[in-house]
Amino acid sequence: MSGRERGFPKPVPWVDGLVPATHGAFHEPAGIDGPATEQLKAVLDFSANGNVIGPPPGVRAAIASVDVSRYPDPEARELRAAVARREGVPVECVAVGNGSTELIWAVARAYLGPGDAAIVLGPTYGEYAVASAATGAATHVVASLDESAVRETSLKVVWLCHPNNPTGAPFPVDCLPDLLTAAPEALFVVDEAYLSLCGGVESAVPLISTGRLAVLRSMTKDMALAGLRIGALLAASSIVDVVRRVTPPWSVSGVAQAAGIVACDDHQHLERARVAVAESRAHLAAGLQALDLDPLPSVANFVLVSVGDASAVTRALLDRGCAVRDCTSFGLPDCIRIGVRSIVDQDLLLGALRDVLRELGRA
Repeated sequence: MSGRERGFPKPVPWVDGLVPATHGAFHEPAGIDGPATEQLKAVLDFSANGNVIGPPPGVRAAIASVDVSRYPDPEARELRAAVARREGVPVECVAVGNGSTELIWAVARAYLGPGDAAIVLGPTYGEYAVASAATGAATHVVASLDESAVRETSLKVVWLCHPNNPTGAPFPVDCLPDLLTAAPEALFVVDEAYLSLCGGVESAVPLISTGRLAVLRSMTKDMALAGLRIGALLAASSIVDVVRRVTPPWSVSGVAQAAGIVACDDHQHLERARVAVAESRAHLAAGLQALDLDPLPSVANFVLVSVGDASAVTRALLDRGCAVRDCTSFGLPDCIRIGVRSIVDQDLLLGALRDVLRELGRA
C-alpha cells in the first residue's frame, strides 16, 4: 500500500519535485570486494577540488588529542575565534557548520519559505537551488545578474559562487553594492569556498558590514579537510544569530573543531597551498591546450574544458584510473571539470585523456 494513500503521513507538496544535487569526489561502488576494491582505491580523483598539498601538518596530532567520549563544544567557541582571527572579523560575525553546505541549508531554512523567491546565478553548485526549493520557495536559476533581475518584490535570497564552480570565473564583486541597493529585502550569499586558494582575487567580506550579505568559506577546500566537514559563514552578527538558531547543535564534531583550530592558524600552509594550486593549474591548462582543447580561464583550483561527449570521456578516463567531474548535471553535457592535483598526477591524466580522445575520434 502506498504511503501516498489516505491515512498515511504526507510530506509537504514541494518535496516531490526535489532532486538531490550531484557532487564530485569519487567513491568506489558499494558491494565490491577483493582485487577490484584495491583497483578502485588506486583511482586518481580529479573530480573533487582540493589544495594539492593536503592538510596542515599539525592536524593529525590535533585529531589524536581529542577525547571522543566527550561532547564537543556546542558553541564551537575556539573554532569560531580561530576563524575570526584568520578572516579579520569579530567573532560574533562567525558561524560554523558541518561544511559550508550545512550553512547553505541553514540560510535557506532561516530566510526562505513558501511565497518567497531565490535567485541562483548558474551554472553553479547544485545545493543552492536544492536547499532553496526544499523550503517551498520559488527558485530561479539565471545565466546573468543585473539590477533589474533582482528587483522582484518576493526575492529573499540571492546565491553567488565566487569564484564559480564549475567555471572557475570570479564574480565582479564591485557590482555588489548596486545589486544590494536594487534588492533591499534580499540577503546576498557569496560562496567563497575556493577564494582562499586564489591569488589576488577580491573578496566580498568587507560588505558584510552592510547587514545584507553573508560570505561562505570552506576548510574542506583550502585546508584539505573534506572528511571532517568544516565550513564558516561570515556576516553581520544579526545574520549569524539567526543562522546559528537553525543549525543543529553539535554539528561540528570535537575532532573537526580541533583540526579546524590548528588549520586556521597555519597561515604558511595556506600560502604554500595557494602557490601549489597556481602551479598545477597553469600546468593543467597548458597540457589541455597541447591536446588542442580550449579550457576556460580559471582562478580556482579546477579547470573546465569542453571535450564533446562528457559522459563518454568521463567513463573512459575512469577505466584508465582517473576520475573527473562530468558536468552534465550543471547543464554542460560537453564539459568536464578537472580538479588540480600534483603535476605528476596531472601528467598521468593528460596522457590518459590523449588516449581517450584518440579512441573517441576527438584527437
